[in-house]
Amino acid sequence: MHYTSTKSMAARNPHGKGGLVVILVIIAAVFAGLFLIGFLPRIANKKDLEKTHELTAGSVPVVQTVIAKRAPFKEQGNLPGNISAIQYVTINARVDGYLKSRLVDIGDWVKQGQLLAEIDTPTIDEELNQAQADLAESKAQLASAQAKLKEAIAQDVAAKATIQRSQANEDFAHITADRWIAMATKGAVSLQSRDERVRQYKDAVASLQVSVAQEKASQAAVKSAEAEVGVAKSLVAARSASVARITAEQNFKRVVAPFDGVITLRKVDPGALISSGSQMPTLELFQLAKIDKLRIYVNVPQTFARFLSSGQKAEVYVPEMPDKIFEGTVTNIAGALDPSTRTRQTEVRIDNKTHELLPGMYAQVRVTVKRDEEWITVPGTALVPRNDGTYVVVVKDGSAHFNKIEIGRDFGDSVEVKRGLAGGETVVLSPPVDLVDGEKVEPKAQTD
Repeated sequence: MHYTSTKSMAARNPHGKGGLVVILVIIAAVFAGLFLIGFLPRIANKKDLEKTHELTAGSVPVVQTVIAKRAPFKEQGNLPGNISAIQYVTINARVDGYLKSRLVDIGDWVKQGQLLAEIDTPTIDEELNQAQADLAESKAQLASAQAKLKEAIAQDVAAKATIQRSQANEDFAHITADRWIAMATKGAVSLQSRDERVRQYKDAVASLQVSVAQEKASQAAVKSAEAEVGVAKSLVAARSASVARITAEQNFKRVVAPFDGVITLRKVDPGALISSGSQMPTLELFQLAKIDKLRIYVNVPQTFARFLSSGQKAEVYVPEMPDKIFEGTVTNIAGALDPSTRTRQTEVRIDNKTHELLPGMYAQVRVTVKRDEEWITVPGTALVPRNDGTYVVVVKDGSAHFNKIEIGRDFGDSVEVKRGLAGGETVVLSPPVDLVDGEKVEPKAQTD
């Protein structure tokens, strides 16, 4: 077995030891560099912190501040809306027929009661003729019934007179018979004479009974005649109402304007078949608009809807006349807000005697409202919420003071304060969480 000594191996590899040293040196250099990079900055930072601590020891914290400003006492809102006529109506026919004549066209100005068109109504004309004939017949029947009533009344009067005469005859015959009976008893007259006077009395009684029966019959005839007159009068009234109804329908063949205005649409020409009513497929005749006054309905946001009042002024703008302002007046305000949009429908009316504005135009309405009380505006970052309410930190005499406030409206980046601030206070923005009431602070006004 052959052994090789270490010395002989070193002699054969003279560069091995030097390479190991180089590797060790490189590793040491790397560790030294990492040490310098990590440790030395920490030492420097520590020195800076110690220096800062020495500089700030005993100083007060610096806080960013703004001045609490009074919120605008008045607010304006630009609201979109569509201009509408103060009165707008679709004119339809009330009778069937054919258009005989059309007297106006679109753009024509008309007066209330002015004739717009005429409709030929032969069916209604014939119905009116028949109704008038029926009325004349019923009037003749009434006249006949009234004549019969007069005759029955006359007969009843004669029957009453006959009763009176028969009663008088019966009384006289009764007295005479009694007298002759007494005389016959004394022998002063014959029995034959007595019997004749008794018979005459009985005839008078029978005649009286006949007269009474005739008077009852005449009374029944009067009542029957009166009933006939009542029936005839009812028939006359019914047929008179029918004539009046058909006459009113016939009058609708003259189509007139219900108010002053301008014709904005017409859809018929002479000869067209006209159907009464306002439902499809009925063809409308005209559309009429009154534009001396106009109205705009706008939806006012909830934020200042409650400050609206009837009679306040509004400014109206249209894109076609950007340099002109039209004055409007708030006339009607809805009593509730639309829950889907949180807006309150409001009507604004405009005088339009020059007819510069037209229905259908798009417009912007500027409404200015005035609040009941003046509020204060502060940034939203100034609020400090606590369990018992909301506070802001106010700097006064170099110290921080927590003021409890009541928020009016919250706009996100800013809020309006109803109570707790008077305006002009120096308010701290984003107060430090460790800030305590009465602590000394150094205010620094926020710059834009």
